[in-house]
Amino acid sequence: MTSSTKTKWILAASAAAATLALDLLSKRIIQGTMALGQPGIPGDEIRLLPFLTLQRASNHGVAFGLLSGRTWVIVPAACLALVLVVVYMVLEPRPLVAGLAGGMLIGGSLGNLLERVTQGHVTDFLRLPHYPTFNLADIFIVVGVALVAVSLLWGGTESRAVEGAPNG
Repeated sequence: MTSSTKTKWILAASAAAATLALDLLSKRIIQGTMALGQPGIPGDEIRLLPFLTLQRASNHGVAFGLLSGRTWVIVPAACLALVLVVVYMVLEPRPLVAGLAGGMLIGGSLGNLLERVTQGHVTDFLRLPHYPTFNLADIFIVVGVALVAVSLLWGGTESRAVEGAPNG
């Protein structure tokens, strides 16, 4: 195993562990301190910024509440997505991109998956105006997908060839 490969997997494991820990910790804090809220009811939310509030919600679906109550579809799809992330990481020669993006995707997906399997729903608590409530795992997943997309669109074949070339 090359040092580049070791770096990729150590970075991925570290990013996944940090992402998972932050996600699960934030959800436990919210569950322990806030009741399930109703949008617009005073006292059910905490305003952090003019455009961001904390409001606890249970999501029985995926993004935007899609597939609500269909855990039998969501869990296998999430597991398949995790396999695809690992395949991407194996194929991506750039350790920084693969490690960070893969780690965030794995940690965020595991955070939501573990909660869905153990509690039957995902706890969401961050709310923007005119946007569904979300959590830290969702943020990490979006950032991870964005890193993958940017690396695929603008990474170029030259940088891949140079990184993959043997040292001489």
